[in-house]
Amino acid sequence: MTTTRNHRRIFTITALMAAAALILLLALTALNRGNETNPAAGPAGGSNDGRIEITSVDGRELTVPSTRPTVLYFMASWCYTCVPQAEAMKELEQEYADKADFVAVDVTPENTKTEVDQFRELAGNPGYPYVVDRTRELIQKYGVMSLDSTIVVSPEGEVLARADSRPMKADALKAFLDAALP
Repeated sequence: MTTTRNHRRIFTITALMAAAALILLLALTALNRGNETNPAAGPAGGSNDGRIEITSVDGRELTVPSTRPTVLYFMASWCYTCVPQAEAMKELEQEYADKADFVAVDVTPENTKTEVDQFRELAGNPGYPYVVDRTRELIQKYGVMSLDSTIVVSPEGEVLARADSRPMKADALKAFLDAALP
């Protein structure tokens, strides 16, 4: 009986480790896909002043950095560990509406509006914009190497704060934003 329980525990632990390794592999693949440059493509929305122009999945034109501090949350629509922070951002977006712009950045270039909208639904349909970083400009500009990374950028483009590979629920995100925003 004890041997059977031990075998089940070992199997469960092994399965969890394999699942975690698969998620890590998928995340690294998504972040590294498209890192090679295509000289024929030319600049893809960037400008001479270091600002990046990008369109949200809902068709809103955005500029990063904005004229206000911008909170960039790097996630992927297939990443379920990203949902709690997206929910936290939804919870806090009204409280910080006068201090910062919130933007969720999907790092998987081939993701569609439908895939992003499914993630948004899981997160409670937040009002802040979601963009798909098809050209990898935001990922490259801010040196993002992992999902669940949050970067606060000043209007001048200076990184005010960053939390790499650190999904945050509402309390932790609030403390992070309070420390980062003037």
